[in-house]
Formats: sequence, C-alpha cells, structure tokens
Amino acid sequence: MLRTLYSRLALTLFFLLCVVGVILIQLIGRSSTLYQQEVAQKLNRELAEHIVAEQPLIQDQRINDQALDRLFHQLMVINPSIELYLLNQQGLVLDYFAPEGKVKRARIALEPVREFLDENARFPIEGDDPRNPAGNKVFSAAEIVNEDGLQGYLYIVLGGERYDNVVQMLKDSYILESSLIVLLVALAAALLCGLIVFALLTRRLRVLGGVMRRYAGQERHGEAPIPFPGKEKANDEIDELGQHFKAMAEKINAQIRELQKMDNIRREMVANVSHDLRTPLTTMHGYLETLLLKHGALSAEEQEQYLRTALRHSQRLSHLVEELFELARLDSCESVLYSEPFSMGELVQDVSQAFQLRTQEKSIQLKTSLNPNVPLIYGDIAMMQRVLENLLENGLRHTPAGGRIHVSVDVDSANVVVRVSDTGSGIPAVDVPRIFERFYQQDINRSGNNGAGLGLAIAQRILDLHGSVIMVHSELNRGTTFSFELPATPAV
Repeated sequence: MLRTLYSRLALTLFFLLCVVGVILIQLIGRSSTLYQQEVAQKLNRELAEHIVAEQPLIQDQRINDQALDRLFHQLMVINPSIELYLLNQQGLVLDYFAPEGKVKRARIALEPVREFLDENARFPIEGDDPRNPAGNKVFSAAEIVNEDGLQGYLYIVLGGERYDNVVQMLKDSYILESSLIVLLVALAAALLCGLIVFALLTRRLRVLGGVMRRYAGQERHGEAPIPFPGKEKANDEIDELGQHFKAMAEKINAQIRELQKMDNIRREMVANVSHDLRTPLTTMHGYLETLLLKHGALSAEEQEQYLRTALRHSQRLSHLVEELFELARLDSCESVLYSEPFSMGELVQDVSQAFQLRTQEKSIQLKTSLNPNVPLIYGDIAMMQRVLENLLENGLRHTPAGGRIHVSVDVDSANVVVRVSDTGSGIPAVDVPRIFERFYQQDINRSGNNGAGLGLAIAQRILDLHGSVIMVHSELNRGTTFSFELPATPAV
C-alpha cells in the first residue's frame, strides 16, 4: 500500500490533519477556558473591593464574625459558585465559608494577589485554590485597611467546585459537540481536497512511471514507439524529467542499434578473416605438401616456382595479420599520437617516390601537384604516411594499365587539403557508404583479390584520431577521389 508516492503523500496528509485537529481542539478548549476566566475576573474585579467597603470584616485586629457570617449567607444565596476566604497580612487563611475538610491549604500565595491589585494587571490571573493543593483558580481580591493600616485581604475564588461542575456540563453541551463536528467535517473536507490535489499532481508521475516500466520490459527486436510524456518546453520538474528520460531512451536505442550493427560487422569480420586466412594457408599447405610428396621428382625450376608461390601467400598472410594488429591498436587505448609539425608536401613526395617503381610496372602514371604555399600541419607523421600509402595501394589495386593516379596538396581556408584521385573502375553508389567497413570488398569473388579490405578502415581510423574526416567521390568506370583536410599549425 505504501509503495507508491501517492499513498505516502495521502498517509502523511492524514497524520498531519489528525495532529492539526488535536492541536486545534486543545487550543479551542484552552482558549475557551481562558476566555471564560478573563470574562469572569474582569466582571468581578471590584467585587471584593465593594464587599470590603460595605462592612468592616476586621475590627480591633479581630475578625467581625457577625459581619462575615452575614456576608457568607448573602453571597451563597446570590452566587453559590464563589468561595470567600479571609487572609491576614502574610496570606494565612483566618476564616472561610466551607464544609469541614474541604480546605486543603492554610496559606495563600500573595504574589498573584498583588499582581491583581495592580492597575495595569493583565487578566486572567490565577491564584492558589485553597481546596486543591496543586490547583489554581481565577479570583477577586481586596485589601482590608483601617486607621491602623493593612489588616489583611479578602480573597474570593470566582470558580469554585460548583462552578467546575457547571463547566463540565457545558463541555458536554450541544454547542460544543456541534463545534467539534464542524471541525471534524472541515478536516475531512481538507483531507479529501488534499487527496484530489495529490492525485492530480502525481498523475503525470504515474504516467511517466508506466512508460519507464514498459520501456524497461519491452523486447527490442524492433523499435516499438513509446509515448513519452511531457511538453516540448519544461514547465516543472516532471516535464524536465520526462524530457531527460526521452533523451536517455533515444540514446539507449541508438546505442543498441549501433551494438547490433557492430555485432553484425563482427560476425561478418570473423567470416571474412576466416576466409582470408584460410585461403593463403590452404595454398601454402598444398604447395608445401606437393614439394614433400614429389621430393626428387621435380625440377629445380618447378621447386623454385612452388617455393615462390608459397612465399607470396606467406607474405600475404603476414600482411593481413599486421593490418589486423594495426587496426586493433588504433581502436584500443594504446594508440597514442606523437604530434609534431611537418610538411605534407614533402611527405607526399616521399611516399609517391616509393610507389613510382610499382606504378611503372603496372603502366600507371603517378603524378603530384603541390602548392608551394602550403603551411606546416600538426600531426603524427608516421600515421599520415600510413594513410597516404593505403590510399595509393587502393588506387593501384583498382586502376587498370594505362590509367593515372594523381595526388594533390592545396590550401583551403587555412586547412591543408589532400586529394588522391585515380581513373580506375570507380565505386557503385550503393557501395560507397560501405567501403570504410572492415573486410568489405567490392569484388564478389574474394579469392581473386589480394586486398583484405582493411586499408580504408585503417585510414579512416587514423584520420578520426586526428580530428579529420575522409571524403569520397566516385563515378562508375571513370574513377574515384579520396580527400581529407588537416588544420595548419597555428602561428606562435
């Protein structure tokens, strides 16, 4: 029952209203009592003074018993709820009108009496109750003074035992009972209104919680649309929470899609690696097994041909393993850029000269165009050399005899632009988005292709580490151009 926010708020409101109700009842009862005492004390403030002024209660330092008996009789007839006590100068009770055994105190504290006699007194003022050793009552008091000075005090308790009985009866009256019922109805109405308000305030939270539960428990074989609560602009914390959850869910969905894509790539990569490793291994195994079985039966030329073929496949296998390790190192945290300023034009010339012999063997023209105003760039020169080598390798692989490969370095908006163009077979438009995928090869028959499909992936990863992006533009049967930009070294 208490597992929901609404139930906890409702229970908290119920207890708070109960506490408030108890406090109000106590305050109302206490205020009513104080109000009755204040009214009674103010109305009877001069009662003791008038009585003392009418007749002498102490004469010649003696109690006037006749006057006192007559006074007790008259007051008991007029107002039987009051009690009269005659005190001396120290507050000792000299005489009183009450049954034997009722008076429990022999002395009355005079501090409240003096406070009562002060003109600036604030009522109600409670004094000692002679009939209750631990009780206090409102009173009226006056000094008894004659020609000899202060003789004592007349102390009148305004709310005696009979008064207490009447007050107890009033507490059980219809008016007080009706007031209590009205208070309980008001508290119940406040509880009901509070529950309605809490239900309205927590409704969006319940909706958001339901959306989260459905999102957490759904099967993500497909992208099931989820109705996210909230508005485009956050009005309060609930709308803001809904927007954050929506952004988080979209991010999770994107990550799941990426993971699914990476899993598919991993499966395809495992299959491709198995194929690319198995092909040279099988060929090497076949030639070496033939050399072993026909040892002595083959001529020297045939043995040399078999060994060269096995060596070529071994080199191909070694190159593939090196590329795999290089790509793994670039993807891991072990790859560190050793950035330094260098000239991209000089690097292009060095790499192009290294490829001149191979291009001549394939009857391919390799040309360079270098802008002399190209500034230095800041990066890892060894990695950038690897990028250029991979792009030229790709151009050699797809450019037929008689074709051309052109490498240019230029400046565009303070960035150094490098372009590698060829007049090869080009790339179909459907294959362009996938050429940077690992082990992706355009050729259907992979066994006839010496490439492993990792060169462009390595080049793209290196440029990612440098904060650059490799672009490709290709036309089928006309050629392909790869380009990327690097920022120039800032002036010091």
